[in-house]
Amino acid sequence: MLEIQQSFLEREALVGAYVAEAAVQDELDVGRAALGALVGLTDAFFTDGAGTAFQVLLDAWPLPAGARIGTVAGEYGGNARVLRTRAAWRGWELVVLPTDPLGRILDVPSDLDLVTFPQVLSQRGVVQPVSMALQSGVPLLLDVAQAAGQTEIPAGAAAYVGTSRKWLCGPRGVGWGAVSPSVELGDPPTLLPASYPGELRRFDSGEPHVAGRLGLAHAARTWSPALLPVVQAGAAAARVLLEGAGGWSVIEPVDEPTGITTLTHPTQDPFATRAALLDRGFVVSVVPVSRAADMRAPVLRVSTPAWVTPGDLESLVSALDSLGSTG
Repeated sequence: MLEIQQSFLEREALVGAYVAEAAVQDELDVGRAALGALVGLTDAFFTDGAGTAFQVLLDAWPLPAGARIGTVAGEYGGNARVLRTRAAWRGWELVVLPTDPLGRILDVPSDLDLVTFPQVLSQRGVVQPVSMALQSGVPLLLDVAQAAGQTEIPAGAAAYVGTSRKWLCGPRGVGWGAVSPSVELGDPPTLLPASYPGELRRFDSGEPHVAGRLGLAHAARTWSPALLPVVQAGAAAARVLLEGAGGWSVIEPVDEPTGITTLTHPTQDPFATRAALLDRGFVVSVVPVSRAADMRAPVLRVSTPAWVTPGDLESLVSALDSLGSTG
């Protein structure tokens, strides 16, 4: 993937951006088709991130004043802000769906005009029951930024938005979206008169990061569903090993089908722990309370992609134990 991006950037420097972009349209179209196939569709559009794709689609959705949109308290913070802003502008009503203690949806009323949520929460490695939303008959705008590449994505939603840089292992600064042919969307507010009227690519970001799009196209083409059980088995092993390490507690059930494990501690600061682990060569992250409205304290997040080994996990446990004994 790095070679693909570097080769394009060198070509772009030699012949100019427009000429270089025109020469790779076939490769980009293959990437669009591969991204669409991830969600049971045939095409996709490119943006600079999942959040941009979400905003563009929401702006183009044919929802009148008074429309009722189902959402969750665990919605990703950036998307939640877009929802609140658009609801205020357009007179929509946001309906917070009931959830269990882990944030899983318990019910989707059939009298909604649209429902939207992340399939896998950013702040907690649990999978939403997408089938419940699909069975409600309400159009579903599904955020798969944290899902694509680590868990199975059900087909049948009205639209999907995703990113490149997470579990698909593509470059940063690129996102994508896909829309069912059954959904009649309006044009995005920024549409130029000559910008592919009626085509899905009219939702593309206007100033393309073409090298990044090529990287994402390659990632989508080479990703295999055979990776899913590997990622999920690694997470299950991590949850067993990490429970109690250094006094940390695992939030997710052991068999939750994601590669995300989050940890809480009664006294340790997740931010300080992350910094200390980074000094020891471990890359983990912290989810701040600003990430979602259902968070009360930051959590330490451990992701287990397919290349993580049992030895890596055992070393992380030892590091947490060591930090716990000196904390």
